[in-house]
Amino acid sequence: MTFSIRFAEVKDVHLLAVLDAEMTEFMRQIAPEGFGETLKSPVEIGVNEEFFAKALEDNETTILVAEQDKEVVGFVMGIVENHTDDLLKAPYLTIQYLGVSERFRGAGIGKALLESIEEWASQKGFSTLELLVWAGNERAKALFHRMEYLPLEMRMAKRLIKKSTKKPKQTNFT
Repeated sequence: MTFSIRFAEVKDVHLLAVLDAEMTEFMRQIAPEGFGETLKSPVEIGVNEEFFAKALEDNETTILVAEQDKEVVGFVMGIVENHTDDLLKAPYLTIQYLGVSERFRGAGIGKALLESIEEWASQKGFSTLELLVWAGNERAKALFHRMEYLPLEMRMAKRLIKKSTKKPKQTNFT
């Protein structure tokens, strides 16, 4: 399979929005039970188009697309982070989105997109890239592991759903 990688352009906004909608459907399917309520809402392509149009105008955001036969089949979006935290020294690049159209997964496009944004970031003087990946996204986790991304922390959550109609016991939080 032959594909090329280039910087996204305004002409790509609709295709990015459509690809993001496809990614949202995938994320809806792998969302942990009881989580991902916002993923259940229908994707509004127009809202996605506005989001990507603004991202392309933002100097702190970089979007690369993978293209095959003039069709955008994947993209990666990185955002410059200018704050230091306990683990990372600023500035660094956060991979906000990495997506490949379902029919092109497994062809090396995700790896090529990551390699390309790593190269771009290195040329810009960044020493660190970071990203988040859902715990149930085994394919993405395997890719990141192969590309030598290391786990730095683990995000955890607990749903606090009432299991009965009993009143909670009296607690004094003072």
